[in-house]
Amino acid sequence: MRRRNVIPAVIGFLLGAVILGGVASAETLSWGSVTTYTDGSTITGTVTYRAFWSASASLSSLHEMGTAGTGTSRVFSVDSEGMVRGSIVYFTARTIVGGVESANATALSWNVPTKAPSAPTNLRMQ
Repeated sequence: MRRRNVIPAVIGFLLGAVILGGVASAETLSWGSVTTYTDGSTITGTVTYRAFWSASASLSSLHEMGTAGTGTSRVFSVDSEGMVRGSIVYFTARTIVGGVESANATALSWNVPTKAPSAPTNLRMQ
């Protein structure tokens, strides 16, 4: 009998990731749910996710975003996370099933928005 690989599949895990929001609001990182193991068999247990960001494309020095949970998104604040405005950060995530954690998902790069004052309003000539 062939032994099943118990590491959940994460290929393309963050390919559909979405960054929403603006400079003044919270941002949201989201991804599609993982439903199969790397061998293609269906996951029947609870699937938990961990999301991370790094200032390095090699994903060194990962910073976990919140705590592991079953949701397929993380809401975060650029400033609270310590991301440098105007820089590029890289997101990744891992799947956990039955205490077994997957490898990192393919990294997603994002340009951290700069913080600028609002433009003047109500211009008029007199």
